[in-house]
Amino acid sequence: MRSNDLVITFNGEIYNFKELRSELESDELYHSHTDTEVLLRGYQGWGLGLLDRLVGMFAFAIWDSTQKQLFLARDRLGEKPLYYADSSEGFVFASELGAFTEVPWVDCSLDRSALALYLHYQYVPAPLTIYNGVRKLPPGHAMVVRKRETRIWRYWDPLSFQEKPLLRLGAREAAEQTELLLRNAVAGQMVADVPVGAFLSGGIDSSAVVALMTELCPGNVKTFTIGFEFPEYDESRYAAAVASSLGTDHTCELMTEQQTLDLVPTIPETYGEPFADPSALPTHLVSCVARKQVTVALSGDGGDELFGGYARYHTLEQLTALFGSIAPLGKLIRPLTKHLPGKLGRVADLIGSPTIDLYRRLITVFSVEEVAALTGTAPEFAEFDRAWNDARNLTLRRRAMAADLLTYLPEAILVKVDRASMATSLETRAPFLDHRIVEFAMQLPSTLLRDKLLLKKLVYRRLPKGLMERPKSGFSVPLARWFRGPLLSLLRDTLSDRMLDDLGLRDRPFIETFIAQHCAGQRDHASRLWALLVLGMWWQSQRPESPGRCRSTRIASSAQRVAVCEVGST
Repeated sequence: MRSNDLVITFNGEIYNFKELRSELESDELYHSHTDTEVLLRGYQGWGLGLLDRLVGMFAFAIWDSTQKQLFLARDRLGEKPLYYADSSEGFVFASELGAFTEVPWVDCSLDRSALALYLHYQYVPAPLTIYNGVRKLPPGHAMVVRKRETRIWRYWDPLSFQEKPLLRLGAREAAEQTELLLRNAVAGQMVADVPVGAFLSGGIDSSAVVALMTELCPGNVKTFTIGFEFPEYDESRYAAAVASSLGTDHTCELMTEQQTLDLVPTIPETYGEPFADPSALPTHLVSCVARKQVTVALSGDGGDELFGGYARYHTLEQLTALFGSIAPLGKLIRPLTKHLPGKLGRVADLIGSPTIDLYRRLITVFSVEEVAALTGTAPEFAEFDRAWNDARNLTLRRRAMAADLLTYLPEAILVKVDRASMATSLETRAPFLDHRIVEFAMQLPSTLLRDKLLLKKLVYRRLPKGLMERPKSGFSVPLARWFRGPLLSLLRDTLSDRMLDDLGLRDRPFIETFIAQHCAGQRDHASRLWALLVLGMWWQSQRPESPGRCRSTRIASSAQRVAVCEVGST
């Protein structure tokens, strides 16, 4: 969109654009009823201070021809992507990573630091991408490019709110405030000129969102879930029970194992760089189901990170207490740890180590030592370290939650949901990520942030308690079984000598050991094998001889999703 001396390209939604519009100017000066034009008017009126007033998910760039200045920004939690490359040849930005391979001067060689982080965490975190010459603008950051000078700054930091005095609230008052904030966020995100529905897993987070939707729009809420033919991973019956209790128009489609497996080769194109969260597969499938009836779907993403829902927080507390009590025996116990089963075997060798290393081991795939053995590079994630260390005066649970909020949520959860849904032309919105809810949660006493206490109070007032009290389970697929069956041949074909050489993975016997142990049922290495498979498929997609590889066509047909701007020195 162009307005006088300004040009904007924008991806996302500004939920409070009507309020901002009324603050700025009279209606007769507007040429549309869009949030895009409000962004332009806001920049004219408030300059860079516009960012503090926005409620929404967004990635945008505004070219100011008067100032010869390019202003780019990404939303606070990182719901929308923004990539850029900056060199003496020019400046280029896009919402898809693949666009940069069509720019001759952009260095699209492999970033080995990014590869190490991918193998460790299953994703490539901002500001890195898998390409040496391309970077991600981190969540909550903005940048200005002017006369070849680039300035990047963080305009919003959730950690700053947990440094403030805690709110003096009891459980009842905190629950009421949480409900009010979430209700307002849901109401704002339900506003659209297209059909709106919601994902419903039957868990606490999505049930809280849907329950409030049904109160705001009685009898007119569509909900969606999927079932699986492998029953151990099928929780659709819980979603159906919640939908029935809340009176939604519920749709559930049963997915076959083959339908899920057929999606595996599409991962590189969908994500643009290695991304190894296997729940991307069911997320894509449920997005397909929802898109048949709606254009926008609300989700419960963010509830776990903000209100303490992950079981690993409890595991961290238990292991820290256990390891503290047996630390004097550490030298005697460590040689035996390799024989311990499951997750305990992965972490027991960390007896006596800092808690940040223990938590990192709980959430990662390949250990630091394994990554170094494979790549020759140790993974270093500055934002994770910052989140953990800046919260050093808080409880272990709060430190882990802060680390997840700044790393796992934007880099894994939100990437997964955004790319999977956008691949089906579905827009997803996450009410829990309204920054006012985040700021509130960051100032709550730790006692109120255990096991989603406040969200459960909201849900239990609307749904039978017995319906909701069950072990937490996310979208999962039977990876362990697949790597002893239908995915094994694909894995072996993908992990070719050429692939390992090109990526510098220098210890093939190490990898073969994982495969052999897994196939024999001695150890479950499914997560490691999945990370290697996704990496190999991505590498194959980058080769010039890859079938159907024609990225210039994709760029030409995506004018609203990909924007390129070179800023000169005049």
